[in-house]
Amino acid sequence: MMHIIVAGKDETVEIGGELTRRAARHQEALSPWATTDSALSLKASRDMADYLDRYGKLMRLRYALCTDPFPIPGKPGLAGTLMKKLKAILWKLFRYQHDRMAHQQNAINELVISVQDFQNSAFTQRMAALEQRVKELEAEILLLRPPL
Repeated sequence: MMHIIVAGKDETVEIGGELTRRAARHQEALSPWATTDSALSLKASRDMADYLDRYGKLMRLRYALCTDPFPIPGKPGLAGTLMKKLKAILWKLFRYQHDRMAHQQNAINELVISVQDFQNSAFTQRMAALEQRVKELEAEILLLRPPL
């Protein structure tokens, strides 16, 4: 539990609630995914087909490696400042390699997900055809052998 003390007075209720609301609003603005786009949503699947649909959706949402700029962390003090500047220079020098590899990995991820989608679609069609064939065979058996 978080406690906020200002000038020796506990301000957890007054300030904590506002900070929690602001943080939630900020997180929603940063995140491209809905709160339901979590691996925990897989638990709500009704059957294997529903599970695969949810899983495919999650994979589609999260397949890409992010290459957006990010703040480089640093430690306090002169050494920390120098290391942060060195990291920034190295990042500028090697970013093209990172972006190239990330692009290749994103392409591979997209292909793997597409293959999974095609296999799932083929499986679903095959199962529907087999279920239809079983119904036809059952109907034929009932016609050939009347019930007792």
